[in-house]
Amino acid sequence: MNGVQKFWKWALVLVALIVGVQLSVSFALRTKRMHGYLIGNLEREFGRPVQVRQFSAEFLPMPRLDMDGVTIGETPEFGHEYFLRADRMQASLGWLALLRGHLAFGTMSLTRPSLILVRNANGRWNLEDWLPPSSAGKHAGTLGDANSSGLEQAASPGNFLRKIEFDDGRITFKFENQKRPFAFISVSGDVEQTGLGRWQLNLEAKPWRSGVVLQSVGILYVRGDVAGTSARLQPARVQVHWEKVSLADLFRLITGNDFGVRGEFGLDGLASVGVSREGESNPAPGKWSYELQARVKQVHRWDLTERNDNPRMSLLVKGVWDLPQGEVRMEELSMDLPQSNCHGAGQFETKTNSAWSLQLTSAAIEGADILSWYRAFQPGVAEGVSVQQSFSGRGTVLGGPLRWEDGELSSEGGTLRIPGFAESLRVGVVRGGVRGNVFAIEPVRITLPGPKSEPTIAARTDKPQAKPKDTRDWAEFRFLHDASSNGGLIHMDGHLEQVDSFFKTALAFGKTVNHGWELNGGVGGDLDWKWEKGLFRNGRWNGAINFSRAELQAAGLNQPIELEDARLEWKEGQRAANIVKAEGFGATWSGTAGESRLSPDGEVPHWQFRLHADHLDATELDRWIGPRARPNWLERVLPSLLGSANTGGRPSELLRRISAEGELTADSVSIEKIKLSRARAKINLQNLQLNVREGEAQWVGGNVRGTLQATFSATPRYEIFAQVDHANVAQLPWTPEWSERWNGSASGTLHLTAAGVGRGELLSQIAGRGDIQLKNMELNGWDVVSSLESNTVKTGSSRWASGEGEFEIKDHQVHLDAIQLDGARTKVWLNGTIGFGKEVSFAFRSAPTGTREAARGADVRVLRVSGPSESPQATFETIGTGKKKP
Repeated sequence: MNGVQKFWKWALVLVALIVGVQLSVSFALRTKRMHGYLIGNLEREFGRPVQVRQFSAEFLPMPRLDMDGVTIGETPEFGHEYFLRADRMQASLGWLALLRGHLAFGTMSLTRPSLILVRNANGRWNLEDWLPPSSAGKHAGTLGDANSSGLEQAASPGNFLRKIEFDDGRITFKFENQKRPFAFISVSGDVEQTGLGRWQLNLEAKPWRSGVVLQSVGILYVRGDVAGTSARLQPARVQVHWEKVSLADLFRLITGNDFGVRGEFGLDGLASVGVSREGESNPAPGKWSYELQARVKQVHRWDLTERNDNPRMSLLVKGVWDLPQGEVRMEELSMDLPQSNCHGAGQFETKTNSAWSLQLTSAAIEGADILSWYRAFQPGVAEGVSVQQSFSGRGTVLGGPLRWEDGELSSEGGTLRIPGFAESLRVGVVRGGVRGNVFAIEPVRITLPGPKSEPTIAARTDKPQAKPKDTRDWAEFRFLHDASSNGGLIHMDGHLEQVDSFFKTALAFGKTVNHGWELNGGVGGDLDWKWEKGLFRNGRWNGAINFSRAELQAAGLNQPIELEDARLEWKEGQRAANIVKAEGFGATWSGTAGESRLSPDGEVPHWQFRLHADHLDATELDRWIGPRARPNWLERVLPSLLGSANTGGRPSELLRRISAEGELTADSVSIEKIKLSRARAKINLQNLQLNVREGEAQWVGGNVRGTLQATFSATPRYEIFAQVDHANVAQLPWTPEWSERWNGSASGTLHLTAAGVGRGELLSQIAGRGDIQLKNMELNGWDVVSSLESNTVKTGSSRWASGEGEFEIKDHQVHLDAIQLDGARTKVWLNGTIGFGKEVSFAFRSAPTGTREAARGADVRVLRVSGPSESPQATFETIGTGKKKP
C-alpha cells in the first residue's frame, strides 16, 4: 500500500513537472531572447534569413516545435524575393539533444508551403544551397549561455534532420528576375534522408500555368534519391510518372494555347547523374543520363467524336543531357505506331544557339497509319476509304536554319480504295532523296482504270481491231524543297476524261471542292504550288487547267453552261480565264478575265474582263435564272461562283465580295421588245455598286448612248441616263399595225429610275422623264390638219417637218406632254398616253395663238385617236359645244 502511494506521488510530481516545463517553455518562447535563439538555429539550418511570426512547442508524446507564418529569405545572388514561405512549419526534436541543451531537428513538416526556384545567369539553382550538407563541422547554439551577440553555436543539426514533409504546396520558377507562367500546385510528399548525405524524394504535384484554365492535367509523381547540396545534388537518380493528361491541357500548359487537339497523354521518365553507365567508369559531373517514354492515344480534332481507329503512338528517347556544355543528345530514338515504326538519333543545343540535328536511320510507314491520322483531323472522310501501301526511308535533317544533309524515300506502289469506284486507284512507284541540299520526290503517278466495255461484234468474230484507246484518268505529283533558299514546289499535272472522278475522290477524303456547282466533262493541265521563305508558307499557284466539252451546272442556274473550249490560268497566284467558246445564258461567249490587283480593302480580289456575246436576250436570262421575280436567286447563284460553302448569306453580303471592271460587247441585245445591236459598255462592280458607262448600241436605225447605275441594297435600285439619235419611228417597238402608220426619225434623252427585283416589281415602280426631237414625221390614216380645219374627221396622211416636246413615264404609261409638231401650214400640239400594253390615246389640237400654254388651255378643236393600237378609232370634239362628229 505504501508502494502504491509512493508511485502515485511520483506520478503526480512527474505530471506537475511536465506541465511546469510546458508552461515554462511556452513562456520562454514568447521572449525575444528565445525567439532570436530559435531564429538563429533555423538560419544556420537553411543558410538563409528566416522570419517566424510565432513559436510554440509540445513535449508529448514527442518533443515538437511549431512555427506559424514562416518565411525563408533568398540570398542576394538569386534576388530579393522569398525562397520559401509556409503557413505552418512543424519540426520534431530529439530528446538526447534537448537534454544536452541542443536543438536537433528530426522531421520537418510544411503546411501550404510556397517555394520559388530561381536559376541565375551562371546556371546555378538556389535549391542547391538549401538541403543540409552531408558532413558535420558546424556548431549550433546551446540552451545555456547567451551573450549580446547571440547564443553560443553548437554542432550542426544537419545530421539529425531526417525528413521534410510537404502538404498542399506550390513551386514557382524564375529565370533571373523573370517569373515563368509555369508552376506546380498541390505539391505533397516528403524528402527523407536515408543515409549520410543521401536524400530520397517522394513527391506528387499538379502542373499549372497562369492565365489558362486547365481541366485534366493528371498528377505528376516524382520518385528518386539525390545527394546533399555539398555535392550539388549529385549523384542523383529520379523517376517521373505522369498519366491521364488531356492533350488539350498539355498544349495549354506548354504554350498557353489550345490547338484543337484532343486525346490522352502519358509519360514515364528516368534521369540520373553521377551514376556510372554501361561502359563508363568515371561519370562526368553535370552530365545527366535520361530515358523518356511518351504515349498518346485517341488523338483527334476537338470537334470530331472518338473512334476506335483514332491514332495512337509511343515515343522512346534515351540519351545524355550535358548541362555544362548545354547539349542534349538523343542516342536512341524510337517511334512506334500500330503498323509503322521509325528509329534514329539526334541532338540539340540548349544555350544561345538553337542548332539541332535529327538522324532517321530507318523508317517503315504504312499508308493505313497515315490515313488514320488524316481521318482524325479531317471530318467527312468516307468509311470505305482504305490505303494499302508501304513507305521506307532514312535521312538527316539539320536545324538553325533548316537544311537537309542526306535522305531517301521509296515505295513500290500501292492501291487506294474509294467508295463509288469499281476498281481501286493505283499509286505508282515513289522515289525520293536529297541531292545538294534539295529534297525531291520524283513524279508519282496515280491512275484510275477506265470503265469496262463490252466486246464489239468485230471482237466476237475475231476480226482485227485497232488498239483500244487508253481511257484511264491519271495524275502525277512531284515534290521539291530547297533548304538553302527555303523554297520549293509541288507540281501536279494530269488528264481526266470525266472530272467527276476528281470530285468523288476529294469528297471521299472529306473535301468538297465544288461548293454549289457541278462540272462534267474532260479537263487537263498542270499546276505548281510554289512557296518561299518557309516550307508550305506564302505559297502561290502557277499553271493552267484546260476544259474541253465540259458542262458547268451552278446552283441557281436552271441550265448548265457548256465550256466547249476554255482555259483557267494562274500566274504568281493571280487567276485568269481565257474563254474561246462557251454556251450559256442563251448566248455564245468568248473573251478573257483575270485578277489584276487587290481592292482597297485588301481582302477581295479585283478582276478585269473583256467578254463578247453573240446575242443577249432578257427572256433567256430570265429562263436561266428564273423563276421570275424570285428575290433570292442571287443567294443561290453567287455562292457557287465565289466558291463558298455558305449559301445562307444575303445578296448584299455576297455581292460585296465581287470587285470587277471591264468591257462587255454583244452583237445583239433583246430586252422585251427593245432590240439593240452592236452593243458595247464599260462595266464596274464594286462594293455593291454597279456602274455601266460609255454604253452604246444601234437601235431602230439610230444610235443610243447611256449610263446605268445600280445599288444592290436590300431593295435594288437602278438609274439610267440614255441619249437616242436618229431612231426610225416606224421601227419602234409598236404593234405591227401601229408601226405601219408612222414614219420619221426621233432623237432625245431619257432619265429612268426603277427599284425592286423581278419584272413585275420593276414595271410597277419604273418612272422617268425625257425630251424628244422629231424630224420628217408622217402619220398614215388621218389628215390631222384638214380634220382640225374642217371640224370633222378626214382620212389621209399627215406630215410635219419637225417636232419637239417632253414626256414622262409613270403608272405603266408614257405620257406625252404637249408635243409641238411643225407642219407646212400650221402647228399642231399632241398630248396623250401610250400604255405598256396595247392601249394608245392621242389628242391633236390646233394652236391659234401658237403658244404651248394655249395648247394646254383653251383649244376648242381636238382630234382624238384612241383604243387598241391594232385598231384605234378617231373622233372629233369641239370643246365649246361638246359636240362630237364621226
